[in-house]
Amino acid sequence: MHFILACLLLSASFPSLSANNDLPSLGDASSGLISIEQEHTLGRTWLRNLRSQASTLHYAELTEYTENLIYRLASNSQVSDRRLEIIILDNKQLNAFAVPGGIIGINAGLFLHAKNESQFAAVLAHELAHLSQRHFARQIDESRKQTPIALATLLGSIMLLATNNTEAGFAGLMTSQAAATQWSLNYSRDWEREADRLGMHTLVNAEIDPHGMPDMFRQMYEAHKYSERPPEFLLTHPVTENRISDAAGRVDAMKPTKSQEDIEYQLMRTYTLLQYKKQSHNLAHYQSQLKKATQEQDIQVINYALALLLAHQKKYDEALSHIETLLAINAQRISYQTLYTRVLFYTGKQEEAINNVKELLSLNPDNHPLTMTYVGLLMETEQYHDAADVLQSHSRVRPNDPYIWQQLSEAQGKADNKIALHRARAEFLFLTGQSKKALQQLKTALDLSKGNFLLSARIEQRAREISNAKDDLTF
Repeated sequence: MHFILACLLLSASFPSLSANNDLPSLGDASSGLISIEQEHTLGRTWLRNLRSQASTLHYAELTEYTENLIYRLASNSQVSDRRLEIIILDNKQLNAFAVPGGIIGINAGLFLHAKNESQFAAVLAHELAHLSQRHFARQIDESRKQTPIALATLLGSIMLLATNNTEAGFAGLMTSQAAATQWSLNYSRDWEREADRLGMHTLVNAEIDPHGMPDMFRQMYEAHKYSERPPEFLLTHPVTENRISDAAGRVDAMKPTKSQEDIEYQLMRTYTLLQYKKQSHNLAHYQSQLKKATQEQDIQVINYALALLLAHQKKYDEALSHIETLLAINAQRISYQTLYTRVLFYTGKQEEAINNVKELLSLNPDNHPLTMTYVGLLMETEQYHDAADVLQSHSRVRPNDPYIWQQLSEAQGKADNKIALHRARAEFLFLTGQSKKALQQLKTALDLSKGNFLLSARIEQRAREISNAKDDLTF
């Protein structure tokens, strides 16, 4: 799996440890292992490298849902360092991965393959278990018995795998050295079983049905058992009949109480289906489904899909009628309110739409979908200074979100705030693995700020921080 590859990545970079049968204290002066803080730095460096090569999704509602679910799972897991960073890749292939330092990545394709929230959450709980058990550090401990691994080759291979270039990624991995020896594979299987077991407990603690884990395994196995080229997730997370039966047996032994799933997962899955399966999930499909729907949840999901599709076709009055149906069922759901606000705006009721989202934000301060909806409307009405102010404030809530900085740089540019433009652009470039370009932006900002000693000092300090940030994965 991608986590195991990341675990192998730095094994050549650390000294051997004296032989003993117990895992030493991780990261202390005597063990020689990577510390939690080093893992944290490593993860952010790896993430910046990934962002420089992979496209990501920025639909605020999708981001909010995914982050909320992962933090819900993490708070019910054994993960001790919860400084997590979550990235959603614009990729329809089934994949998810965990990288040391709290990086959780998923492809949008996970929404396509997981039919319900419990299946989706099962994959995330599994990845969190790898983080909680620090399999990265444990791999370093065991690697003292093995041939060192070529660091540069493995780094390139991991990036290729994460960006969906499977053939080249595995080719690089296999030519680096004997990383796929039986020893390595055995440990991978052991850790997969451990992650399955702990992931199930996380699901139960989070009041999510653990049946999602064997159900997801079974679905993936049946869908791809005859495939010549299975998806990346199955190449790195082998699913066998034994693993499925083992997972099912564990769930039965736990005797969990089934809980009602939030409809939000189905709404976000519907959004993803509309992006990647446009031919089959079109207006005619959902109009036909609506005529047959009898369950309230199905009716909501279908109306949400129809509203999105009609809004995309600029049929705003028709879209509004479907959204009003949704609000009549649940007027408090943020994903309904943001869609309503955007559609209302384009029906010509701009002031009403802006006032609506402002009122919602007063009740839900810093909410990401509401904030980005508000910013979008401000930009549409050329209120660039206000948009920049809102984004500047939001950047303090989400300082590691490159999309926020990208939007802020655009707003500052249109507001003719040149120094702020270059500073925001620098943050975007740094977070997307372009440190040299980021420093060039800060140099321009510094030149423009001559005479303002306090501002110049802040820019110089940020330039030093970016200059000192690691760009590679060695310690």
